[in-house]
Amino acid sequence: MSSHNIKCILLLGFCLVMKAKSAPIFASNMTVVYVAEDTPRGAVAYKIIASDPSNDPLNYAMSGVDSTFFKLDSNTGIVTVARDLDREVKSTLSITISATNGRDKTSLKQTIILKDANDNAPIFLNAPYKVSVYENETKGAVLFTVKAKDRDQGPAGTVRYEIVGVLPHAPYLFEIQQGGKVILNGTLSYTEKSTFYQLQIKASDYGGLYNGTFIVQHTTTFALINVEDVSDLDPIFLNIPYQTTVPENSKVGTTVLQVTAVDGDRGINSEITYSILTSKPPDLFGINAQKGDIFVLHSLDREELLEFNTVVELQVMAKEKHLDINGAFASAITKVSITVTDINDNTPAFYDCILDTCNFTESPKVNSFHISIPEHFSSGVPLENLAIVARDPDQGVNGTFTLSLHGANASDFTVSPKEIKTLGVVQIAVKNSDAIDYERKKVSIFEIVANDTTNPTKCCSTATVTIDIVDINDHSPEFPQQTYILSVKENSDIGTVFGIVTAIDPDTGLFGKITYSLLQENIQEFKVDNRTGEIMVANKTLLDREKRPRYYATLQATDGGGRKGTTSLEIVLEDINDNHPVMSRESYTAFITENQGNDLNIKIEAFDNDEVNTNNSEIRYTIVAGDDEQNFTIDPISGVLRSIGPIDREAMKSSDGKINLIVKAYDLGVPSLSTTVNVTIHVEDVNDYSPVFSQSVYYASVMEHTLGAFVTLVKANDNDATEVNNRITYRIENGGSGIFLIRSILINNTIPKQYGGNLTVDPTIALDYDKGPKFYNLSVSASDLGTPSKIAHATVHVTVLDMNDETPVLDPDSMKDLDVMENNTELGIVRNITATDIDTNHSLIYQLVSTVCYKSKIIDARPDAPCHYWFGLYDNGSLYVNESSVIDYEEYDQVDMTIRVTDLYTEKNNASSIGKLTINIVDANDNRPVFLALERVSVIVPELAPISAEVATVKASDNDTGKNAAIEFFVVKVLFIFSDGKPNRVLPDLFEASRSAFIDGEYTATIKIKSSLDKTLKGQYKVTVEARDGGKPTLYASSDLDLITVDESYKTRLEFTVTPEEVQQNMNEIIALLREATYSNPYVASVTAVTNEKVQSLARNIAKATMELYFVYNNGTAIPPEQVNSKLQLNPEAVKNLLDLGLLNIKETTESSNNERLFVAIISGLVGGFVILLTIMITALVCSRESYKRKIRSITAMNTAKTITGSALQNGLVVPGTNKYALEGANPVWNTIIDTATDLVFENNNSDRASINSLDENMVNAVEDTHAKKPNMLEGPTVTVEADHEMTEKTVDSYLTDAKAKPLRAALVDHDNNKENASGATGNGFHISQMNNIDI
Repeated sequence: MSSHNIKCILLLGFCLVMKAKSAPIFASNMTVVYVAEDTPRGAVAYKIIASDPSNDPLNYAMSGVDSTFFKLDSNTGIVTVARDLDREVKSTLSITISATNGRDKTSLKQTIILKDANDNAPIFLNAPYKVSVYENETKGAVLFTVKAKDRDQGPAGTVRYEIVGVLPHAPYLFEIQQGGKVILNGTLSYTEKSTFYQLQIKASDYGGLYNGTFIVQHTTTFALINVEDVSDLDPIFLNIPYQTTVPENSKVGTTVLQVTAVDGDRGINSEITYSILTSKPPDLFGINAQKGDIFVLHSLDREELLEFNTVVELQVMAKEKHLDINGAFASAITKVSITVTDINDNTPAFYDCILDTCNFTESPKVNSFHISIPEHFSSGVPLENLAIVARDPDQGVNGTFTLSLHGANASDFTVSPKEIKTLGVVQIAVKNSDAIDYERKKVSIFEIVANDTTNPTKCCSTATVTIDIVDINDHSPEFPQQTYILSVKENSDIGTVFGIVTAIDPDTGLFGKITYSLLQENIQEFKVDNRTGEIMVANKTLLDREKRPRYYATLQATDGGGRKGTTSLEIVLEDINDNHPVMSRESYTAFITENQGNDLNIKIEAFDNDEVNTNNSEIRYTIVAGDDEQNFTIDPISGVLRSIGPIDREAMKSSDGKINLIVKAYDLGVPSLSTTVNVTIHVEDVNDYSPVFSQSVYYASVMEHTLGAFVTLVKANDNDATEVNNRITYRIENGGSGIFLIRSILINNTIPKQYGGNLTVDPTIALDYDKGPKFYNLSVSASDLGTPSKIAHATVHVTVLDMNDETPVLDPDSMKDLDVMENNTELGIVRNITATDIDTNHSLIYQLVSTVCYKSKIIDARPDAPCHYWFGLYDNGSLYVNESSVIDYEEYDQVDMTIRVTDLYTEKNNASSIGKLTINIVDANDNRPVFLALERVSVIVPELAPISAEVATVKASDNDTGKNAAIEFFVVKVLFIFSDGKPNRVLPDLFEASRSAFIDGEYTATIKIKSSLDKTLKGQYKVTVEARDGGKPTLYASSDLDLITVDESYKTRLEFTVTPEEVQQNMNEIIALLREATYSNPYVASVTAVTNEKVQSLARNIAKATMELYFVYNNGTAIPPEQVNSKLQLNPEAVKNLLDLGLLNIKETTESSNNERLFVAIISGLVGGFVILLTIMITALVCSRESYKRKIRSITAMNTAKTITGSALQNGLVVPGTNKYALEGANPVWNTIIDTATDLVFENNNSDRASINSLDENMVNAVEDTHAKKPNMLEGPTVTVEADHEMTEKTVDSYLTDAKAKPLRAALVDHDNNKENASGATGNGFHISQMNNIDI
């Protein structure tokens, strides 16, 4: 029986057996499955789980409208996402899934519920927003409301609002509430701030998971706020300051300037009217009320405006036409300066005045000047008495003119300056001094011409200058004597002549006329008659021989020309008794001690300024009056004053202790002259009395902390007469030094004065009742100022009164840092805050001043931060946890509370003090670890995975802190899921997790192989990994990893014609080419040398090395060995490069099973069934008939092939392993063109293709036995060509184009022989295992 028939029989039998088994069964949880809507395309959504009672492999299918969202692996049942999922578009999907074992099919309607992910951002409704607001809108007003919606659910769908930007920059001007209301938080101004504001408003959700990461979605929109103006500002003048010019001859009505004002409220722009308020000078200009044009009202003359500097100053008012918000007409005032410019309409003129004093409006113009100068006047010196001012009132070049001299005597003089602009002083100087000679001419006359060269009609003005030449004086007066001595009594009357002195001058006329004068200006006592030379008394009162007995003076004689002559005068005064005696002192003062006598000795001295050694200057002394004068005597000649006996100070009538005497001194002249002097005698008091206190003990009290407070007044008296002995000073001797002060104060101003001791607290010292002492006993002394001082003592008892003046102080122990566990595990009072106050009477209350929230040392500055509500404080200082809020460490880890304690009874100083209490929130283990995004599907090749090899990485985080957040990973379960439908098996101790590492806020560990993996198992490992934190109790989370295995059935063997060393050397290049060609990851298991000739190719190229490897995709699937060829042929360039590197064959690693043994085994199982045997025979008959039909078709094709020549068959390159030709070569049977770019692969075992291959000109040999090798697909089939009865083995790539093909009949004979010799035939030809299927 042919192998073709055997296979047909086996197939039929297998179908009958399978039919007898039951249908697949779906798992119970396959009716409803949950898939996250953010599962990406290509990611595993879930796995269809079904079982077959016979453990037959299952194929899966999926149908329905919603099935397009997914892609199903029909072999494994793994469902991946094919299209984007969106819960908000469609939250539930319905599909029908089915599983079949090849015979029976089971279907199930499956509902897929999409789990929400935070994949939608909030969307603003009616955005963008635009609103108009008046600029005087009140603070706190609601301007508008925004609204946003989020299509997600839960916190991810709850919206909150925030203003993230304001243009122009005004971050605190607006505020948004969580309801979306936008509130004005300040003031607006259309002009001073901005006319609009653009707000960028952000709407955010409260976050949720998306693609495995917690994210917060947000959207922003813009709101435009237009600020509307209100009428509240005055007009504003534009282009200020206003300044312009106008020619002085401008016509009336000429517009000179326009002022423009606009409404300060730019958004209103009210109509403006204009008016002139003031004008200096007035009535020169007018203004157009509507346009603001200023025009000439009356004729202008610049020269009349010189006192105003030719500038007219106007005040122009702009007033709005409509009332403002205050009910008034807004207005503004500006200044306008109009300068009247000059035209040349004036002729220069001369004035007789000094420039600084000229008044050109009142002073007349002159055309002549007249002066006199002495003969021989100096050259170049301006004539002093000639005051000429020239002026042209025009301005600039119009007022510029030249000066020149004309006339008969003009050459004797010069004029300067030569040119004057507007105004200047004209100076005339002598040019030739010799020409000015009185004997030659007495008068010089010339003209000054002022010429305005720019004014041809009124160019010039002239003035005549007449100069008289005056004779000069050349002789001086002379006195006969050089010195004259004169005498006069000191009491002579005014006008008394006591001498005549004259001089002689030979000049005549005025120059010969002499006048006399005394040169010493300080001599006022005498004078001289200026005509006669008589010397006489000028001032009687100033003559005093005693002051100045002799005078020296110079007498000067001056002629009419000013020449002078002098002589010396000595004037002697004669004495008379005209001086009273003069006391050497204005008064005399003496001091004596009481109760002591004869200790007074005072010399009274006087002098007389009359002439010495005469009676006029002889002096005598006498006592003429005084108190107690009987107790004193004076020597009349020497003037010595003495006391007669002792004096008692306290018995004197005068309270001041003074004795006043009057002493007279007189001269012996006729008449006698005298003077008196006062003599004061002080009787010095002796300190013979002691002070006496009014009471020996004083009692007083004082309030504490009263700086400088009055305590009491102590009094003492002293009977001494003088203040130096009876004035009392007080001192604190002991008991209060440095704390109390005592000062002497005047309490009775009548004589004798009385002083008290004012006892006070030192103003720099504060008595403290609480710190003590509470009582003071002071010893106070009263002492006078006498020498030696006398003293008395008294005692003062001072009581300190208590005042509530101490500030309460918080107890440091109660303000120590406090640890509070989160989650309100410590409700009620957690700390009693205490304080101390040392005052005797106090009442303390406690208040919470402020609360500051921290997270990781960062302050949450929001006024409504949640931690503000976690704690409360009672008035008695009890700090409690608020039950209405939940303490959350993950939100804040520290709360700083400022606490104030206040004494309600405080009278002075601070009534309160504050302190800071830091509350550390203790983390409770209330957060489970969370696995972070990871590759949940990995691929492992058991054969290549040694122990400790890393197969996956896991990451997790925990929102707790410290050991509560420390995560370790554990492999808790390994379940192997067989891909062939076998029951799942738990395989312990295959994998383990490494110790975790903390990197960038995440804990990471690797999953390693713990023990050797079974490379024969087909399926995947589901590894359950737990992440456990270090808290108590321990919290954990688990996640499954799918480790898809690639068993050894996917191992492919590559044969190379080069040595293993060369393969190893080219390993990287080979792997890169294989990866490029197959789009998979090649994993090399081994590279070995070929030593067994049985596995070597029959081709002439001998394999020297083999490489065993796996071709694995990232999704866990692998390329079976039989598909590697087809994958490679898709990339001819890579194949070519692999051939260049020595690639020879691609093979499976295991030989095909023996079909005969399989047949025996199956037949043995079916021997008992007659019906089965009969069916087999019928099937064999049908198969034989089909084979016969195929042969008939082949013969027909061969007849057609005979008509094709050999050269036509082979005009293209041969494609290895096929009967096709490259390029334009045609298939010899079908006469079709082959696309060599796409059809480079070796086809699967297809009987039709095998039959076609048998019809080319290659010699067909007998079919190989069932143990023949797989074809060498890369090299091409081996061909045996018959030539001259010699058999030569060739390959297709060495095929000779001149070889002749066998006739069809010979080929059929060989084919029949091969069929008879089922195996072991040694006919000529090439061997391809694909020919095994020819007869099927």
